[in-house]
Amino acid sequence: MCFEVTPAGLLAVSEASNTSSLILEISAKALSELAGSAGTLREQAFKAVKITGDADLAQLLGRLAGQVRWEYEEDLARLVGDAPANFAVRQGKKFASASKSAASDLLSNIVEYVSEERKVLLNKRDFIVRKNELNELRDAVDRIEKRIQILVQKVQ
Repeated sequence: MCFEVTPAGLLAVSEASNTSSLILEISAKALSELAGSAGTLREQAFKAVKITGDADLAQLLGRLAGQVRWEYEEDLARLVGDAPANFAVRQGKKFASASKSAASDLLSNIVEYVSEERKVLLNKRDFIVRKNELNELRDAVDRIEKRIQILVQKVQ
């Protein structure tokens, strides 16, 4: 699929030509691997695209792509009207916020259950207490070893 930049700065579908200023190639394999790769979607997308041609144009397109944000409320408003679109977007944002909050609460509850009730993991307070006890025990063992060495030297 080929596009050209019109004098108005818009993209228009064009026929393939050999005089392209910039060629962006994305293989089907790269597209299928986007979802499973590590990193943000933007990083993955930039890695999946093979760029040849005018470097300045490629840099400009990259900068523009980094600043593009989808105005989903505006697109939805074209389908259902301004008020319902605004309501739907506000509710969607509330739902997303509530989902993040619920996930965070669930994680903290699981950590508390595993560390406080089941005693499978140590909480930070108990870890510090055990660490201090271990340090004191290690110091006591070192003192006893030195006493034993002194006694062995006296006996010999």
